[in-house]
Amino acid sequence: MLSWAQQRRIFFIGGVLLFLLVVFGIYGLFAFYNAPDCRNGSRDGDERGVDCGGSCLRVCRADTVPLIVHFTRTFEVSKGVWGAVASGENRNTGAGSRNVPYVFKLYDAENLLLYERHGLAFIPPRKVFAIFEGQMQSGSRTPTRATFEFEAEPEFVRMSEPALSVVTKGFTADERGSFLEATLSNLSRVPIEGIELTALLYGRDGNVIGASATTVKTLAGEAQSVLTFTWPSKLPLPARTEVLYAVPGRL
Repeated sequence: MLSWAQQRRIFFIGGVLLFLLVVFGIYGLFAFYNAPDCRNGSRDGDERGVDCGGSCLRVCRADTVPLIVHFTRTFEVSKGVWGAVASGENRNTGAGSRNVPYVFKLYDAENLLLYERHGLAFIPPRKVFAIFEGQMQSGSRTPTRATFEFEAEPEFVRMSEPALSVVTKGFTADERGSFLEATLSNLSRVPIEGIELTALLYGRDGNVIGASATTVKTLAGEAQSVLTFTWPSKLPLPARTEVLYAVPGRL
């Protein structure tokens, strides 16, 4: 049987060894363990892919569906000046994308390229959206069709969109031009910054006959704003009007 002195010696040595084990264990943890990082080029933590999914802001491409382009239309704004609009749809819930490169191209009846316009699009989460470009110069030639395409795959990130309501109030047209009024309402209690809106006018055949865009820098919480979309010429009474919005953020 061990004496009291021997027991004390064993307890002391065991305590020292335990202390050293804890110290070196903590040192090894910080020295050799890489914490999950959504920008380190490797899959770690709860990521579903390399730097995507889980707690990362970026959504893995395997967990998204491609964007849909429903139609592209061109129309004359004024003599020799044309506009084009594309209607797209993002079916990814809670995921959108920023600065997606795109290009519009205008062609004449002989399929000759007249004009092309490049830009960057904001894609809101899970909704139909519009991309509009105006002031395209065609010179003396007349565009008969327009094409639209995204020039790169979007990188989707988790995002939500503020609650807004848009109600059109009426369309008028005279010698001064054409006008569509709408009321934009902020349904939340916090201010919303950087709102982009596009108004579409549809003819009886279902095609877009006009588009106009505007922006609202800031809309206070639970506030309303009356908007007027304008066209420089007198357009026929549209069969249907639509106003689409997106909130890319501070303008």
